[in-house]
Amino acid sequence: MPGSDVSVFVDVPVVVDLDAPAVDVPVSLDAPASDASASDASASVDASASDGGPLPNLTPVIQNTQIQERTFGASSCEVTEGCTVAGSRRLLRFDLLTPNIGEADLYLGAPTRAGRPPDMFEFGTCHNHWHLRGYADYRLFDMAGAEVGRGHKQSFCLLDTARYMGMSTDLPAASRYNCGNQGIHAGWYDLYGRSLDCQYVDITDVAPGTYRLRAQVNAERVVAESRYDDNEVFMTVVIPPRPLGPDGGLLNDPTLACGGADEGLDRDCGWTTEGTPRTCTPGARVQVGCNAGCSPAIGVCAGDPMLRICPGDRPCMRDAQLAANDDSCPGGDGGPDTHLCSNVTFTCPASGRYTILSGAFRAGGAYECHFDIR
Repeated sequence: MPGSDVSVFVDVPVVVDLDAPAVDVPVSLDAPASDASASDASASVDASASDGGPLPNLTPVIQNTQIQERTFGASSCEVTEGCTVAGSRRLLRFDLLTPNIGEADLYLGAPTRAGRPPDMFEFGTCHNHWHLRGYADYRLFDMAGAEVGRGHKQSFCLLDTARYMGMSTDLPAASRYNCGNQGIHAGWYDLYGRSLDCQYVDITDVAPGTYRLRAQVNAERVVAESRYDDNEVFMTVVIPPRPLGPDGGLLNDPTLACGGADEGLDRDCGWTTEGTPRTCTPGARVQVGCNAGCSPAIGVCAGDPMLRICPGDRPCMRDAQLAANDDSCPGGDGGPDTHLCSNVTFTCPASGRYTILSGAFRAGGAYECHFDIR
């Protein structure tokens, strides 16, 4: 309909230049601050200035790259905010994680606190809350190093999404920071999901081919850090030809975003393709798992991931799957012995090719599934 926003997701094969650590049990993106107030500075510093003590250290991680075909109306929030223009657009979307791997909390506090520089925060009308202005910068380069696309200079609400795997075991177990009291715990990360407004680079006029996506955080050093040489990350992405038709010929695509808080193995939305198709020996038994904590263990996970195995070279709907799994070793009645990681065994199809999908139990939830194949 004219004036409405319509979107279709198409998976993009990606090659990651930098391996990102996994993440621990996720928490709600809008969880209230729980164990500290703005005056609690025992493990934090005001991120707008340094007093010579311990400092945070931010480093970006790009994940879950997808291409979206979307039509924007002239009155769309993202058009009025300058992220894109009205009409049919092609967008390169992705999640951006910002772990704080430093020795101190990144602490910003209340955006409306007295004494703040007037241009430090802006009120996001699309999100209806305050953002740290110009926190992230996204650009796309061709393989010769020429810039071919640029994202809207992204402002962020910085908060505790979840603990970052591989950090100290004595990290606080509860979130502290949110949009009203902004910051990131030392050893925690902020997740800015690909479904959020303006979280993309517009690639409508970019030709098919191989490119490098760059994400920078805190490029203008608005917040004090212990180091700044790890504030950018690159990911190699392959942009395929633009599909024909409004749905790109993908009439049944389980990687499309879900319309609500869909849950469970049976849903046919909100899945992510794990790389390119794999090969196997027809008729052989294959095991794919990220179920550390079960016996025998295979791979490692965080959060509550699920796995779906599809025959052939593309994502499949539930009715066509070879196998799927949610909890690989549940305890009695889902009790405390339940491990939420996944493990699936299937028979290699006659084609000798299969595709792995992963997804959070609740669509849109944060998770990691670092699987092994046997």
